[in-house]
Amino acid sequence: MPDTQETTDLPLGPSDLRDKIPVLGLKEYWYPAVMDRKVGWHKPVYIKMLGEDICLFRGKSGKVVALTNACPHRGAMLARGNCEFRGHVTCFYHGFVFDERGECVAALGEGPASPMPGKIRARAYPTETRKGVVFLWMGQGAPVPLEDSIPEEFFDNTKQVLGWVTVWNANWRPCFENSFDSHVRYLHRNSAMLLMKPIYPAAYPPGRPKRIGPHRLTPTRPVHERSDIDQEYYPGLGERWPRQRWRKAWTWLFDLLREPFKRLPPYHASDEWGMGQHLPCMVRIDYHTYMWTRWAVPIDENNTRMFYFHTAERKTALGRAFELVAYWCFHTWVMDRNFSAQDAPAAIHAYYDRPEYLAPTDAQLVGWRRLLLQARGLDGRR
Repeated sequence: MPDTQETTDLPLGPSDLRDKIPVLGLKEYWYPAVMDRKVGWHKPVYIKMLGEDICLFRGKSGKVVALTNACPHRGAMLARGNCEFRGHVTCFYHGFVFDERGECVAALGEGPASPMPGKIRARAYPTETRKGVVFLWMGQGAPVPLEDSIPEEFFDNTKQVLGWVTVWNANWRPCFENSFDSHVRYLHRNSAMLLMKPIYPAAYPPGRPKRIGPHRLTPTRPVHERSDIDQEYYPGLGERWPRQRWRKAWTWLFDLLREPFKRLPPYHASDEWGMGQHLPCMVRIDYHTYMWTRWAVPIDENNTRMFYFHTAERKTALGRAFELVAYWCFHTWVMDRNFSAQDAPAAIHAYYDRPEYLAPTDAQLVGWRRLLLQARGLDGRR
């Protein structure tokens, strides 16, 4: 069982660790790069990750492989080329052809007698595909075992993993730093998910996050708390909030509708991969019958690719079909495109370089930043 460590002495006043967190992310980890179905046989695919330009294509075996996007000959963009030779990418400029190892195997513009094949190569990045997701290693050394960086459900045949991807126009650090603090009650107050329930409980007084194992930080308090209070008085305003109590007219109905779904098999996760924040940059929430994961993958200084994964334990074909329909017709909209999308403006329209004065409910934020500074690659470990 992973070690558990409670974070103590969290500062409640001015404190700033932000300048120590890499702007382009933690490179000594595996990251999701693209859904496998997005890469075909005829044209390479361009992506940018952790500040690096990448060219994706299929090798001879059918596996998605990754090369740096710059042709080592004269810097042309490989993703602008083609894959007319199966398992190879051809540069559009001079016709230099590269295999999945990044080795130049032909120079079409120079002819069969060209001396260049075998002399130049493009950097190749290790890739692995699990459950329809292509993972990419961008570290400087040999890749760590895949199990050290990605959730356990990608190795479990009893788990069904469904996913969706979008982009937020903000750096990965503010994109990730809004987990398990006091924002839910106000920012998400009109989300579809919270409109089905009474007003979310107040976040004060907070608890303390706990570190479990090398990469998990638990929430400061239970995420699925329920409040029976529909309004509270704020003496500084001389007002009550929420201003209206109209949600009481229908929350009882949604309580009834949820009852049959409580009989679905519960989701089981290990201590290491349970609910909370996880290195390098993912948040996981256990919704009893499924695990929701949001993984922030840095693109560049101003953009972040957000991977959403919905994982359930459905052992029968009928159960998996039900989960697939429920995901695309309900969960992905309610959780990913509505609830989570409300977090995006908080990252986009915020000044990340201004001084902070942290509140007691920011204990999770401080715990996360401290955990980040012990991440692989930042503390001298590989």
